[in-house]
Amino acid sequence: MKLIKKILSNFLIFKILAFLESIYYYAKDYNLISEAFYSNEFKDLIKKYIKCDLSKDWIGRLYGIINPIIDINGKVDISSMIIELDDDKTNDIEYIKNWIYRQMSLLNSLFKINNLYEYITLDITHVGPENYDNYLIVFDMISRKYMSRCFKKMMIHLGIYLVIALIIIGIILL
Repeated sequence: MKLIKKILSNFLIFKILAFLESIYYYAKDYNLISEAFYSNEFKDLIKKYIKCDLSKDWIGRLYGIINPIIDINGKVDISSMIIELDDDKTNDIEYIKNWIYRQMSLLNSLFKINNLYEYITLDITHVGPENYDNYLIVFDMISRKYMSRCFKKMMIHLGIYLVIALIIIGIILL
């Protein structure tokens, strides 16, 4: 059975069907959580507990920059620093991730959103110069990531077929 599925997965029709299925799951998940995920209450809670002002990009991700030493107003706030110094006097990315995930679990208990955290992911990346503690946090829907992965695989497959077709047409016309 696995061998048959592996063989069928190499056909273009399989990739198109997988892409259509991913669109269905994305639409279903979007309708289920969009009111809570894109609400001002969610953004306000993130701003209050993680000290990050979120913006929405054109594909629906919520993103923002967090600096553990600076509060939301851009001032150094010693009382709310989330800091663990290492040799370079910078925060460790694992410590920052741990702090953000603890804050998110606190948010989960405060803001019941029909299992919102089963539908979204959180990516944390260090940005800016190495000696500064700026981190990009991106909230994204799991089904949107899956849909874009399926779309990419389908387009690569179509591209390969297009190149083969152009080569065959070029050979026939010459």
